[in-house]
Amino acid sequence: MSEYRLPQHDDSPERAETIKSARSVYKYRMDYGVPVADGFRMEDGPGREWQTKVLFHQEMLHLNMRSLVRSGRWTFAGDTPQLKPLTLVKLLQERDAGGIFRYFVPKLGVATENARATSLEDFRAVFAKAPLPAVADTFQSDETFAENFVAGPDPTRLKRLDAVPNKFPITTEHLRSVPGLPPSIDLPTEIKAGHVFWVDHVAMDGMSNGSHPLGSKYMYSPMVAFLARPQGIMPFAIQCGQDPAGRQIYTPTDGWSWKMARNCVLVAQNTYHEVVTHLGCAHLLSEPILLATVRNLSARHPVAALLQCHFEGTFSINRLAIDLLIQPGEAVDLLIGSALPSTYKLLAEKRKNYSFRGNYLPDRFARHGTDSPSTLAWYPYRDDGLLVWNAIARWAADFVGAYYRTDEDVRVDHELQAWAAEIASPDWGQVSDFGATPGTIQDRQDLAEVLTMVMWTAGPQHAAVNFPQGPCMSFLPANPLAGFAPEPTGAEHTQQDWLAQFPPIDLAIQQFNVLTFLSSVNYTRLGEYGSNFSGTAAEAANRRFRAALANVEETIANANAARAFPYPYLLPSQLPNSTNI
Repeated sequence: MSEYRLPQHDDSPERAETIKSARSVYKYRMDYGVPVADGFRMEDGPGREWQTKVLFHQEMLHLNMRSLVRSGRWTFAGDTPQLKPLTLVKLLQERDAGGIFRYFVPKLGVATENARATSLEDFRAVFAKAPLPAVADTFQSDETFAENFVAGPDPTRLKRLDAVPNKFPITTEHLRSVPGLPPSIDLPTEIKAGHVFWVDHVAMDGMSNGSHPLGSKYMYSPMVAFLARPQGIMPFAIQCGQDPAGRQIYTPTDGWSWKMARNCVLVAQNTYHEVVTHLGCAHLLSEPILLATVRNLSARHPVAALLQCHFEGTFSINRLAIDLLIQPGEAVDLLIGSALPSTYKLLAEKRKNYSFRGNYLPDRFARHGTDSPSTLAWYPYRDDGLLVWNAIARWAADFVGAYYRTDEDVRVDHELQAWAAEIASPDWGQVSDFGATPGTIQDRQDLAEVLTMVMWTAGPQHAAVNFPQGPCMSFLPANPLAGFAPEPTGAEHTQQDWLAQFPPIDLAIQQFNVLTFLSSVNYTRLGEYGSNFSGTAAEAANRRFRAALANVEETIANANAARAFPYPYLLPSQLPNSTNI
């Protein structure tokens, strides 16, 4: 293709006409309090390779569902549809992501007999024709529980604890409950040294409980404290609600009561992950930036050529999320513990208040106090993420330098400035803190930082919170999304109390199906732009980017070889360019 040009160097009338035409097709709608696309073209959907990968991976789901029904272990209110090749071909031709999802992930309905698990074997039996994930054999350990917060589906929530909160009155005695620690260990000393971390699920406080045909579901608002050691973080205290009055702080010495408290943490953690970290701050953060790109930047604009590959398939997969997955009676409503109206409220509040600039990766770690390996040695998401972030940042700076010779070139690029204004507008994109001066791009450094964050969010960040879902969450007891019993009180709980806290079998099957579907298709590759930059000013910079990613791949692979728990989710070879599943 011919070289891209900035609008100040291209006064052709068709340039403005194509932007005007795009604005007539691509419009906003404000569903659930957040902006999403009201229209897009079929060609914006993922390509044939995506369809092929869907077919290859999802047929296992269909076979597993039919095997469950035929096994006679359970009888369900619904049934699996019969395989109809012509129906599937039509769905693929029409790029109907919702239809494809319903075809491979039908709702069986509630089991009419043996609806609640009486042993872990019932949950394991959900994997009739599918391999049981390794976490099914390790999830009861504190070590596996802790991995969720540094290398699991949502490794973004951990923060350093600088003082004991009044609402979470942990003590040295709680800390000393951890097996293997020196008897002289002291909580104030460890806090002062920066070795104590926590996750506070205050955002879930006050959410309404959902319902299920078999009874009420429950959402919790717990807090959990960890001690950092070189080999990892160790949980030592959990309070299952925000008010300490009348509540016990559970420790690892509390047996089944401790495991029930851990479930309360996981329910809150996983709901926040799916609704906020994954949907709100990955899928629906990229959506208005994509919309503003096609509405404001000509196809001749270099930034449009760059972002085209980072948004491939995003419109259609986000339409699946909005028009199907979060609708009443659908996957999100079924699986999570909170009622849908309070879930929508949480989504809108957290998405619109998410600071774009404040979540540049190095800044986020610094703000959370998790940036230093000297105090938090084991944090694979941070260590691998910064390698990828820095490679993207160098590419973004080189790319900007190839097309913008001066800072003034950035300021007078009227398409770029309209793009930034629309993204930051409270009436349109509603992305908070977009740029150093929100709503404008001030200089080349500002533009490079913005593009780094856009590319990071669309590819690596989404990958880090999407692809662990299958290995970590498809086996429900390892990572429940809802409670089916009130938070524990007192002590001396039993294994049956713990089992009764888990969702019923129909939701275990639904969780396996949905999270396997969403984590199984890895399509496009970070840094690959086809012929977009062949023969252009950015060609050499793109080669350097791909070489930098190869070096990052080698560094992470070497680290994983020495890690007790390898972390594959930020290997560049596993990172898509775009959010497309």
